Amino acid sequence: MLNAKEILEEGLIVLDNAKGKPAQVGYDLSIKDISKLKGGGKILKDKTIVNQLESVGINDSDNGWWLSPGTYDVMCNEGCNIPANRTAMVRQRSSLLRNGAIIASSIFDPGFKTENIGTVMIVTERIFIEKDARIAQMYFHENNEGELYDGQFQNDKQRK
Repeated sequence: MLNAKEILEEGLIVLDNAKGKPAQVGYDLSIKDISKLKGGGKILKDKTIVNQLESVGINDSDNGWWLSPGTYDVMCNEGCNIPANRTAMVRQRSSLLRNGAIIASSIFDPGFKTENIGTVMIVTERIFIEKDARIAQMYFHENNEGELYDGQFQNDKQRK
């Protein structure tokens, strides 16, 4: 697993709008936006149709979101640019987990890149999350070079 210095030296995290910070192992990701999954997703043989999303408006007086139990699409301020010899994963920070929210992330494949890392968060208890708060940590493993990701989610095409 790479340490924070190696992650930054290799340019694996896109820092244009970063509000997170280097962690001991990995890089802390900060929350940019939250949408609620509304259903309608399909897993087909040749492609995935993602759930419909409903924007969760930010509470201006608190500068954040009050979330009820449910499943949410979260978008981070940070992006990534994963080379052929790296694979990444995202896990919730312990403070999020202690408050009943779990980041459920799949593997981020070699060759994947995006301006804003996105994943899914499952909320089991009512929780408040302030905009730009650190919610997750992205960490990277070394792997043998192989085929690069060039799927339907490259550069967050599903959100556009």
